[in-house]
Amino acid sequence: MPRIVAFIISFFILSSCVSSKVHKDLQAKCKAIELENTDLRKSNESLTTALQQTESELEKLKKEMAQMKKDTVQMASKYRKLKGDFAELNKSYEFLLENNNALLASNQSENKKLMDRLNKLQVELQAKEDSLNTEQDRMAYLSQELQKREARVYELESLIARKDSTVNYVRQRIADALLNFNGKGLTVEQRNGKVYVSLENSLLFASASWTVDQKGKKALEQLAVVLAENPDLNVIVEGHTDNDELNGKTAVKDNWDLSVMRATSIVKILTANPGVDPEKITAAGRSEYVPLVPNDSPEGKAKNRRTEIIITPDLGELVELLEEVK
Repeated sequence: MPRIVAFIISFFILSSCVSSKVHKDLQAKCKAIELENTDLRKSNESLTTALQQTESELEKLKKEMAQMKKDTVQMASKYRKLKGDFAELNKSYEFLLENNNALLASNQSENKKLMDRLNKLQVELQAKEDSLNTEQDRMAYLSQELQKREARVYELESLIARKDSTVNYVRQRIADALLNFNGKGLTVEQRNGKVYVSLENSLLFASASWTVDQKGKKALEQLAVVLAENPDLNVIVEGHTDNDELNGKTAVKDNWDLSVMRATSIVKILTANPGVDPEKITAAGRSEYVPLVPNDSPEGKAKNRRTEIIITPDLGELVELLEEVK
C-alpha cells in the first residue's frame, strides 16, 4: 500500500495536476498509513505469540502438576515407612526400659552396655522423629503448592475454554448470517482457535479490479453486523491472487498491489458499520505466495484468487494471567 500511495503522489506531481500543498498532504497521509500498518502487524504478531506462549505454559503447568502428584505419592510411601520404623524403635525402647532394672541387678557390665544401647536408641529415635516431622512439613508444603498449581491450571483451562466457546459461537453466528452465500464462493471454517471466512474473488471482484460488487458488499455488510456484536474480536483481512502477471496500466502494477488494494476495500466496507472498531482490523496483501492449490489450471487459479478474513478472540486476559503465574 505505501508504494501505491507513493506512486499516485508521484504521478500527480509529474502531471502537474495538483498543488504543492496537496502533495505535502498526501505525503503526510502516506506516512500515517505506513505507521498504522506497522502497528497493526506488530499487534497481530504479539497476539499470535501470546497465544502460543499461553498454550506452551499450560502444557508445562500440567506436566509440573503430574510430577508433583507423583512426588506426593512417593513422599507418602516414605512417610509410612518412617512411621513404621519409628513404631518398631519405640517398641524396642519400651522393652529395654521394662527390663532395665533386672539387668542392672544381674550384671553391671551388661547394664552399661544396655545403657549405651539405650542412649544410642534414643538418639536414633530422635533422629527418626525429626525426619518424620520434616517429611510431614514437606508433604504439607507440597500439598499447598499442588493446590496452587491446580488452581492456576484450572483458571487457565477455564479461560481457554471460554476462548474456544467464543470462537465456536462466532463461527456459528457468521455461518448463520452468511447462509445465503454458502456454496456460492464462501466458506466458514474454524482452525487453530480462529475463524476463517474465505470468499472467492468471483463473489467480490471483477478481474484485476479492487472494487467490491454489490453481491459481495451485501455479504460483507452481514459479516460486519456479527463483528459489531462482538467488539473484542481481532480481524485480519488477507488478499490473495493467482500467479498471473498484471498487464494493466492502472495504479496497481502487480499482484502485491492488487492483493493489498482488495484487502483494503473490504476493510473499508466492514468499518463502515459504526459498531466495528477500526483498531481491531488489519488489512494485508499476500499476493500469489500462499496458494491453496497449484496454479496449473483455470480451476486452481480461481480457487487461489480469494480473500480470507481471519477472526481471533482477544487474548489480553490470558496474557495477564500468564504474567501473574510468572
